Amino acid sequence: DNFIESSFWNFDALFQPQQHPARDQHDTFFLRDPAEALQLPMDYVQRVKRTHSQGGYGSQGYKYNWKLDEARKNLLRTHTTSASARALYRLAQKKPFTPVKYFSIDRVFRNETLDATHLAEFHQIEGVVADHGLTLGQPPPSSFPPVPRPESQG
Repeated sequence: DNFIESSFWNFDALFQPQQHPARDQHDTFFLRDPAEALQLPMDYVQRVKRTHSQGGYGSQGYKYNWKLDEARKNLLRTHTTSASARALYRLAQKKPFTPVKYFSIDRVFRNETLDATHLAEFHQIEGVVADHGLTLGQPPPSSFPPVPRPESQG
């Protein structure tokens, strides 16, 4: 239900550079009121800034002058991954670590040319599973119930 998002959570926390073309007004609906996010977790903002600018955690970074003003810009979220980034940030603050499973279906917005097959608003589905020892070689967790098939209407 949080369609308004900061550029920080929508882009920066996901390590998309501030000069990336997807951040242009052609692709993103930026807001005039409120134009900027008032509250961001500044300790995490500084770590993200450092990783963008200088690298870290095995990355060499993008080597550019990361700007807080750019990260504060409000927009209509372009994907739901920003909600996953927030959830993972909150999870990292909890001690001790608790395994979680998140699942989301929600609206996203892109400033694209409208035609018969493209709208500015659509839905995205995603999930996050966090636990110790998980690998991509394991089958998906069985605690997500299977999606029932719709009955045939024929």
